Amino acid sequence: MSRLIIVSNRLPMSLEAKQDGSYSLRQNVGGLATAIGPYHRSHRDCLWIGWSGIDTKRYSDKELADIKAAYKERRCIPIFLSEEEVNGYYAGFSNNTLWPLFHDFSHEAVFKQDDWDMYRKVNMRFAQVVEPLIRKGDTIWIQDYHLMLLPKMLRERYPDASIGWFLHVPFPSAEIFRSLPWSREILEGVLGANLVGFHTVDFSTSFLASVHRLLPQLKVDRDGVVEMPGGHRAAIDAFPIGIDYSLYSRTARSGLARAMRRGIDEVCGKSPRHRYRNSVKAEGVAALEASSSEGNWWSHHIEEDIPELTLARQAASSVGTRSNKVIVSVDRLDYTKGLPERLKAFGAMLDKYPEWIGHVTYYLLATPSRENVRSYQILKDQVDQLVGEINGRYSLLAWTPIHYITRSLSIKPVCGIYSAGDVALVTPLRDGMNLVAKEYLACHDGDAGSLVLSDMCGAADELTDAFIVNPYDIDMVCEALHNALEISPEESRQRNIKMQARLKVRTASNWCNSFLDSLKQVSMPGMTQGRLRMDHHNEMVRQWDRARRRLVLCDYDGTLTPLVRRPERAKPTHDLRNLLRRVGSSPNVDFVLVSGRSHEIMQSWFGDLPLGLIAEHGAWSRDCPGREDGRWRRAEGLPDAATWQKVIGPIMGESAKRVEGSFVESKSDALAWHYRMSDAREAGKERERLLSRLRRVVVGLGLMIMENSKVVEVTPVATSKGQAVLPYITSGDYDFMMALGDDETDETMFSVMPEGGWTIKVGPGQTRAHLRVLDPAAVTMLLADLGAGVAGTQPAVGRTAGVPYGSDDKPGVESVGETSA
Repeated sequence: MSRLIIVSNRLPMSLEAKQDGSYSLRQNVGGLATAIGPYHRSHRDCLWIGWSGIDTKRYSDKELADIKAAYKERRCIPIFLSEEEVNGYYAGFSNNTLWPLFHDFSHEAVFKQDDWDMYRKVNMRFAQVVEPLIRKGDTIWIQDYHLMLLPKMLRERYPDASIGWFLHVPFPSAEIFRSLPWSREILEGVLGANLVGFHTVDFSTSFLASVHRLLPQLKVDRDGVVEMPGGHRAAIDAFPIGIDYSLYSRTARSGLARAMRRGIDEVCGKSPRHRYRNSVKAEGVAALEASSSEGNWWSHHIEEDIPELTLARQAASSVGTRSNKVIVSVDRLDYTKGLPERLKAFGAMLDKYPEWIGHVTYYLLATPSRENVRSYQILKDQVDQLVGEINGRYSLLAWTPIHYITRSLSIKPVCGIYSAGDVALVTPLRDGMNLVAKEYLACHDGDAGSLVLSDMCGAADELTDAFIVNPYDIDMVCEALHNALEISPEESRQRNIKMQARLKVRTASNWCNSFLDSLKQVSMPGMTQGRLRMDHHNEMVRQWDRARRRLVLCDYDGTLTPLVRRPERAKPTHDLRNLLRRVGSSPNVDFVLVSGRSHEIMQSWFGDLPLGLIAEHGAWSRDCPGREDGRWRRAEGLPDAATWQKVIGPIMGESAKRVEGSFVESKSDALAWHYRMSDAREAGKERERLLSRLRRVVVGLGLMIMENSKVVEVTPVATSKGQAVLPYITSGDYDFMMALGDDETDETMFSVMPEGGWTIKVGPGQTRAHLRVLDPAAVTMLLADLGAGVAGTQPAVGRTAGVPYGSDDKPGVESVGETSA
């Protein structure tokens, strides 16, 4: 049986010694462990290989054997690295060279031959561990910039292996990447994979630009596939990573998270208790008295501007008229996160908008990172100094503007901080995705809460209803922060609805499945051409969101649900019905289910949903709600079914008798011989015999033969899916149209679609459709994503400081849970 082998720098679990001398494992926090960990735990045929993180010198051979056994129980295979290997491969080349270079901090990058040599050596160590474990049919999924040489190393040993590689950080421009002395070797190493994945289309475009620049001898086709020597092909695409949305929304409602939020609310004066407000007001009264009373020792300062008194008066003057607010940030203390720029913008806001003094509190959680590295030490000193300066300048006796936390917190208190935040300030200078923005929105599920987001991270491509800013522009961030604090709860909630709906679809689990499905697709002959890539997906979403009215034409069997051995077993699941109801009832959407099934079954399964229904390949139809009276109608000009079925029925019946497991399905205006459960060779012979007999009969009866997947069907010539959907397509009512199908009967639907419409074929085979996906799971995922956009549709707005990007803008191309460094 084929397996998935995950290979990453670190394992998803860390070792803990028990008092009895045995060892246990605990799940690591982080984007990678969170995203792929559930898949690994739920699939018994999945292995995970990575560095254990332990120093072997501290353990005896017996203890190391016990450690390996503990990991093996969790289907993890540890790799042990020496201190020298860790320093050269991990701390050296990965974090001192690739990390800064990939985040556009090339001035921080260190190029040392010894580190490169060790990086190459450790990648080979990983290859030597992985190679003996690979079986025929296995899939190998390699993670991140630590292992960029591994795909090629494994490809040379296993030329037919299915290998994927995904980068969890940005990929730089070709100009920056080419400064790496070993850039060509890195590219060739990555291109050993069948599928090379990035967070955004911008990153994948930058990668291909580097391929063009540094490896000009390689050909890249229109589908983003790089042709390698020896016939190997590497597809390049984007797969935006998500979060476990329900985990964060649930955790934000946990007792500990709510207690954390209540504590923050009380400290910041948001609690119903008025101790905070009273103390601020008292401080203001004292300031007023101090500046006006005669005979007091400070009276000789009356004509001077005393900052402390001015601040107190400003804070007190707005008590009762301005609600108190909380700003939150959660980051690693890393130079890519833009913490100094963020603090300067917050200070600038207090200076420009003094009415917020005493009424906004900034909770800054900055987890220490790489504390022994000089550049990180300098960063911490800079952040410490800025926090001290702002607190020293603006603090009152009853209020401190910044609460600065420099330690790691578990998920429950972090979710409490998220949920307490009226505004999340997420402004990295460069990030692959940045999951903090998504975690914050999940913790405000259905609630108000504003997000100020950098346009230099992948999340900005998806969360376009946030306040998008250039993190280097201090004035822009200042204005966005002020606007985010001023926004009404109603508008804030409306902005969040659309973003939250999409995050519920684009989860970590769906990201994982999407990548693996795409890897399977590009590894299959004939399935790469026209593959639905992320740039197609993004353009489809943009057009959908802009459209005035939308039309979806969708086959059922094989398109929305996998083909099954018996037709009655394809009854829609509860989840699928909910999806169809959600998309079909969305504003300005007409969803038409186009099927070869009988209209009785279509009515039974889908009659209560807000859908248009076309049955028996167009012989019967029921309009979308609101278009007509909702009754089923039989197409005009059809031959009398009772007459012709008396002729065709016995012919098909004979085939059903001759081939065990086959049967005849009778519909109002069609007959079908199914042989999915039969012996393939026997059914194949009978199929040719049946087709020969039917061809001699159908012409004179006004009928035609359709050959589908394991089905031979006879229907009237006057019917086809294409003819049935034509009235919708030619109505002029729609500025977005999409058709999805999987077999020959759907080709007539594709053929009548306009040039600007979206046509998607499910599965292999020749097609008129422009794009192709692997299976029905990709279709339901796409429909869910489109439906999520409509759920929160609101008027587009232009891009200014503190205002979201309009749909025409494309901002530039990681969280407590980031995966790297």
